[in-house]
Amino acid sequence: MDIFGKRFEDEYRSDDTQEINCIIETAQEVNGHTEYLLRLSRGYLKQHTWRVLRRYNDFADLQKHLSISGINLPLPGKKFFGNMRPDFIAERRRELQIYINTVLMNPILASSLPAKRFVDPDSYSQSFHDQAVQNALLCLRSEGLWSLGTTLGAIGWRLRKHYFKVTPKPPDSKSSSKALVKSGSQTHAHVKQSSVTGSGSNGSKSDHANDSSHTEATELVLEWLEYGPDKYIEDKELGGILKCLVNMQHPNIESPKYAAHNENGCLVIRKFHKHGSLKDILCMATPKNPFLSKYGNPKGRTALSMKQVAIYGKQILDVLIFLHSKGYPYGHLHSGNIVIVDDCVKLLDVENYILGVPSFYRPFFVQHGKIYKSEAIDVYCFGHILFEMSMGYPMQESVARQITDCPDVLKHLLESILSKEACKSGLPSLEQLSNHEFFKEYSASETCRKSSEDDIARSQFKLSINAKEAIKLAIQKTENRLREEQKSVKNQKRIVRVQELMSCEEEKRKSKHKAKQDHKQLKLKQQISLQNSNGKVALASVGHGGGSITESSDTTSRSLNRMNSIIGNNDSQDMLHDIKLRRYLKFSCNYKKNPVDFELELTIDNMRFLYL
Repeated sequence: MDIFGKRFEDEYRSDDTQEINCIIETAQEVNGHTEYLLRLSRGYLKQHTWRVLRRYNDFADLQKHLSISGINLPLPGKKFFGNMRPDFIAERRRELQIYINTVLMNPILASSLPAKRFVDPDSYSQSFHDQAVQNALLCLRSEGLWSLGTTLGAIGWRLRKHYFKVTPKPPDSKSSSKALVKSGSQTHAHVKQSSVTGSGSNGSKSDHANDSSHTEATELVLEWLEYGPDKYIEDKELGGILKCLVNMQHPNIESPKYAAHNENGCLVIRKFHKHGSLKDILCMATPKNPFLSKYGNPKGRTALSMKQVAIYGKQILDVLIFLHSKGYPYGHLHSGNIVIVDDCVKLLDVENYILGVPSFYRPFFVQHGKIYKSEAIDVYCFGHILFEMSMGYPMQESVARQITDCPDVLKHLLESILSKEACKSGLPSLEQLSNHEFFKEYSASETCRKSSEDDIARSQFKLSINAKEAIKLAIQKTENRLREEQKSVKNQKRIVRVQELMSCEEEKRKSKHKAKQDHKQLKLKQQISLQNSNGKVALASVGHGGGSITESSDTTSRSLNRMNSIIGNNDSQDMLHDIKLRRYLKFSCNYKKNPVDFELELTIDNMRFLYL
């Protein structure tokens, strides 16, 4: 039963990056207050739908939680009197629809836990923090090397990733005298035993993390992350790959100090950088502040110089080329995963790909069918990083509509990655980007470049044959899932376009039909006016005829009214309209010639007309 439960769990791991659409369908009165029925759907196919009842107070609570972001949201004010009138409820429903659309269209607000719980309480009602604490304690207890500290709060954008302070436990005489043996195959020593590097199905640690004096001087952070929907590597292979990542050496990669995993997720201990990430630098934010307050509406923004953009961009390209040469894609490049130490770029979270968690920019590149290969994804994300470093603010769309305020050589580089044409036709490779003229013009001197090349030459990242095969298979499955989702997005866009065209054609048809009806009504009014004027002329010309002519005109009027009513009931038929017009013209002429004979002729023709 555990096997089947695990398969079910793996298959239905949630992708928190999928967009959620909300429509307020109706409002209803319940126990003296108004409740709004929300219909919600996840993803582009919108097959997974559900409904939620919310009161105005629920919207107000959401606004209270999101106010930390500093973003001005259009929540309508509370009204105490007259709030049950139908016209007020209709207007309030429209205003609340605008409000929730504004929240869900903002990627920072939409990814927050309060927003997720508001629109999907069933999926996000559990305490993610308590689950993270339990799993972290279980992973650390098996080793006995680390002490879990207090939480750092929601400093990151992932709902299922949690940050804690962590410190190494003081050495124990009993445990330090001999190594701990686990599973009969792997040996784990204490942190101070720098000569031993252990790994197993549950834990891995690096040699350079075992220097006690260095560890005490460096602030460490423990990160617990649940597996994502693209986790395809078996647990027995995952431990070996984590060990390789811990032992990896590269000047532009911040390798983990320790890594452990269980059936629910992965625990990683790494160095905490007090100056924060590249995104903290660009937003002028404090690293330990909540994610919403840091990046929702930053008080200040700053862009980097062209020289810094070139230096950091070249280093990022070099480390991406290094990883891909080893058969290991990065896949999670964004400014929050980059730290700058003495003008040297260091990438974080290199373990994310094998854990199967979705990328930060997945909602963007899922819209482009040409961007599904692992290298193309890294190239596309690199374009976003380059744009953010040079402009000082991130892109809000999947493509760059217009690039200004930068040198032409940088503009050409950005357009080769982020333009609509580039995303349609295909992106350049990492090697092609590395040889671009922009980096040759603005990069560092030859001495610094040679020093960097020497450091890269001493880099080390070794994967076993089984690990390479497991990663290769995971890459294929991840790309296949992305391709299927991109096809769904394309089909959905096609359906939307067809619906828009049909709606446009329907509007045109209705407009044409209305114009036709108006034209008929105008003709009918003209005919009635002509009839009345003809009747007056006839009466004036034969006024000496007395009552017989009056009776004849009354009969004529009744006959014409009867004919008009018949034609009015069939005004959608053009043939009847033409017949009426011909009859009227004929009768009008005959009436002027001989009013008495006209009455008889009109009666006979009306009888024929009824049987048409």
